[in-house]
Amino acid sequence: MTITKITIAAMVALSPLTILHAQENEEVQTENHIVVGVGFIDQYTPFNAASTQTNLIPIISIKQGAYYFEVAETGVQFEKETGSIKPSVNLFVVARSPSGRDRQKLSLDAGARFSLESKLGIVSAELRHDVTDKFNGSEVIARYSYPISTGRFLITPSVQASWLDEKAANYMYGITTVQRARMIRKGRRTILPVTAILDDALNLGGDISMAVQLNDRLTLIAMAGATALDKSIHKSRAIEQKWEAQSLLGLTYRF
Repeated sequence: MTITKITIAAMVALSPLTILHAQENEEVQTENHIVVGVGFIDQYTPFNAASTQTNLIPIISIKQGAYYFEVAETGVQFEKETGSIKPSVNLFVVARSPSGRDRQKLSLDAGARFSLESKLGIVSAELRHDVTDKFNGSEVIARYSYPISTGRFLITPSVQASWLDEKAANYMYGITTVQRARMIRKGRRTILPVTAILDDALNLGGDISMAVQLNDRLTLIAMAGATALDKSIHKSRAIEQKWEAQSLLGLTYRF
């Protein structure tokens, strides 16, 4: 696994919505902008004897008209304000990669997201499907966020439900013969058994992001989140924990 693939896999672990909401103000989220930065991401995977993985990743946020690019997702967004409610539709392509050392594989999903933003928060629902013929599975995600702005601080707690069909759940949490052989070849202390996830999964999670506007250009961002895994996943012989977690600390610059 090359350094490039490991970096991309770490980027994919971040929700583009989390990064979008962890910006210094509403203008960055809605107006044309180019934001770049770097961040340290910590990932705790649920596999047997798994250790925390820390990676340095680039953070990129671009919006030009309807086009946008957020971390590992790119697409077009159509939005319209109707009084106090702002509906929007995103058509996107996003990278996907399973977590865990020696398990990184890269694929692409295409999807659509519908969002409603109001003074009560942001509600979104999305459907995505593999378009690279790696696993031919689908995922449905429902998410609620409530941004809280206080001076230079923007804090956004969120909750999320993610349903993966059997193919998607197996791609994300199953262990293949190729992955096991890679662990053996690299002399890992723990060799995970070949296991398949044989049912769909409903994972429930939440995260909180925070942005601190240091000046007109620089923003310090942080995020922490965890996900409770469905029983169809954590009953696998390769899974030790019933949850997975990640955190991020980064610095961005707005041009």
